[in-house]
Amino acid sequence: MSNSIGPADLIKFQSGLKISDFNNWKHVPASAIVQPTAQMKAEMAAGEARAQQLKAEHDAQVAATPELYSPVSESNMMYETNVMTLAGSDIKPSIDYITNLIQSGEAAKYSFHAANGDQTTTSIHQFLYWLQQRAQELDGDGTYSPEMFK
Repeated sequence: MSNSIGPADLIKFQSGLKISDFNNWKHVPASAIVQPTAQMKAEMAAGEARAQQLKAEHDAQVAATPELYSPVSESNMMYETNVMTLAGSDIKPSIDYITNLIQSGEAAKYSFHAANGDQTTTSIHQFLYWLQQRAQELDGDGTYSPEMFK
């Protein structure tokens, strides 16, 4: 028996073991199984603990705000992002979207909820006003610019 490895052996095992390398592919050969080390077991346990933690956090969030996670596919409630948390680049698209909702009459079909810092409203018009105020604040010099709302 020779201890040398030929080119055919290198090509065969270069890409790893394949199912086609075995006659009975339903049973994995013992040579293909790697026994987990203590480090591998610790990493798997840490991953499982993290997954359980994330699931518990998700379950707590669902329990705290079930209306956001209800299986109802259609809702007449509209929750908008807090104006103070919107990025400057998101203000104009939000103004356009809310304006289109109002002008099309679609806004009347929804129960509306929004916030501006710690203020809250159920008025879509108030939300639009807050968006416009925030846009003016971000404009820099505080002057009105008609181009801002086109």
